[in-house]
Amino acid sequence: MKDKLLQTIRLIADATIVLMRDEYENFEPVIHRWDWQPGVGLYGLIRAYESVGEKRYLEYSQYYINRLLDVDLVSYSINGSILFETVLKLYEHSRDERYMTEINYYLRWLLRSAAKCQNGCFEHSWTETHVHLTEQVWIDTLFMAGIVLADSYRLLGREDSRAEVLQQFAAHQACLQDTQTGLYRHLYDGHSNGHMAGVFWGRGNGWMAASAVDALEALGANNADHLAMVDSFRQQVEAVKSLQDASGMFHTVLNDPSTYLEMSATAALGYAFLKGVRLGLLSEDFRCAGEKA
Repeated sequence: MKDKLLQTIRLIADATIVLMRDEYENFEPVIHRWDWQPGVGLYGLIRAYESVGEKRYLEYSQYYINRLLDVDLVSYSINGSILFETVLKLYEHSRDERYMTEINYYLRWLLRSAAKCQNGCFEHSWTETHVHLTEQVWIDTLFMAGIVLADSYRLLGREDSRAEVLQQFAAHQACLQDTQTGLYRHLYDGHSNGHMAGVFWGRGNGWMAASAVDALEALGANNADHLAMVDSFRQQVEAVKSLQDASGMFHTVLNDPSTYLEMSATAALGYAFLKGVRLGLLSEDFRCAGEKA
């Protein structure tokens, strides 16, 4: 199974590079801004390098980030924050101070200036400056910004990052996790004190589960200070696992089998299951569910 997984990682990583070359580099609105789409691609690509050791994955990540830095296209938003996780990883692998400078600027913005809702959650800001999502909490936020906060604690010892990421997970759990099912809703609106559509979105729950397991790895999964975060993660994935389709995939609305089976949700949730087992957070039955996904 391990060899099959590594082969799959290589295939997906190679396809990611082709996709980013064919789509993002020739698609002006995306390549010419600091945004989440290439950020998520590079998040996976640099982890593929760490898993299989293919240096071209690291080199492409470095090329892509350097291209944006060279023309000063860095911008600050919650949606674009995930690109800074790649910047942080590039610093870890190269110790190039250029990357450290960018991380420090970003963390100063995130920790001091990023807009927050009344409940303490980050407002889910977009790269597009004309979009204002005041008092809106999105499940995407913890993947886009939470992972880099946790990783900056792991790599740089930033206690302010650790405190903020723990607070963000607690605040998002309070307004997005359904107390009856354990699943997460996609969005909370502070103006109406409601969840708008309120469905249990598959990809959104994937964002949450993947960000939680990554953050717990970076923060220290066995730390007593993180028990509430661990409990929330376990409640979520127990609920999610019970909704897995016979094919191994998950529906785009998790508890609605009439909706289509969705690959990005399946990949993120399978990742969270397997990593949760590896970290000792989940029981062995999650290994079977993760491998099936």
